[in-house]
Amino acid sequence: MRPIRIGDIDRAVSQRFPQEWAEDWDRVGLLAGDPEREVTGVALALDPTRGAIEYAARHGANVLLTHHPAFLTPPKWLTPGRGSAGVVFTALDAGVALINAHTNLDRSPLAGTLLPAALGLEPVRPLERSTMPMALITVFVPRSTADAVTAAMAGAGAGRIGDYECCAFTSAEGTGSFTPDKSSSPLIGSPGAPSHAQEVRVEMVAPRAKARGVVSAARSAHPYEEPLIVATDAEIGRSAARMGMLCDATVGLTLRGLAALAANTFDVTPRIWGDPDARMDRVVTATGSAGSLIGDALSSGAAALLAGEVRYHDALDAVESGLSIIEVGHDVSEWPLVSLLEDVVRGIPGIGPDTVHVLPSTPGWWTP
Repeated sequence: MRPIRIGDIDRAVSQRFPQEWAEDWDRVGLLAGDPEREVTGVALALDPTRGAIEYAARHGANVLLTHHPAFLTPPKWLTPGRGSAGVVFTALDAGVALINAHTNLDRSPLAGTLLPAALGLEPVRPLERSTMPMALITVFVPRSTADAVTAAMAGAGAGRIGDYECCAFTSAEGTGSFTPDKSSSPLIGSPGAPSHAQEVRVEMVAPRAKARGVVSAARSAHPYEEPLIVATDAEIGRSAARMGMLCDATVGLTLRGLAALAANTFDVTPRIWGDPDARMDRVVTATGSAGSLIGDALSSGAAALLAGEVRYHDALDAVESGLSIIEVGHDVSEWPLVSLLEDVVRGIPGIGPDTVHVLPSTPGWWTP
């Protein structure tokens, strides 16, 4: 069996949590390290801190896989010291590659069920209502080779919608018209003569970053000398991969009761906004910072948003609009996501169970 390489870890994580699910401002995937280097071990943590890097090195791991990225804005220089530049320098100096899944992991359908499961809430549907940028690739091809072209496009990264792969639409047959140049070698028709062919229209979406590769794959699989392949920018509605989860709560649950449940479940002192006696028939859960979801939470009819954190003025506006807020801490709400990353790594063929190490869960803050 071929040795596991750092790039294999990156590809496995991206396959499970596609990078196109991430926000366009985000940094996900392999941020530092050699993808061809053989993996000696993988350490997992919420944050790529220097302490986490040192933990990985002590345990013989040359990969640190985290939820949060080492940087959003790339460092201008890599030198010892504080901040993202110091973290990346420490990692490279220790021979530890940095890989992360951030907002793409936040949007995972599996991620959305973790907080409701811990709190005993019943998931109803993902909350976020937004679109995502994609490319729409359109190909005109004889029906006999449409499946081959579709497979080639899927192999290049097209056709992934949520948890579904190889998604494509093939329309009914139409007539394509063309006149081959006298120097051409057409599959159908004769050089210099007007020609016609029965064709179908195949359409697939793809991440914009992969559009050129998909077009190239479609061209290679196409039987025509000069196929018509069109790539256009598009926006599609997000599928099941959306942030936040709308949940049904236990009958009679109040905000005070939900806060107590969160405190006991996560062993924290939550920050609560709203009427303690308000009934919590429906609740939204979300990992990390969730201010962007307040509008969707209000539209859903939820009584409360339970998340890692919400900015002060956003919380004030939410409460005035009738939405209670429970903040349990950014890290507390997201630590369960590390288990999903661990599952991906342990599922890679050839990864030894003793080479996977999870950093102990220790909050970065405390209360008296």
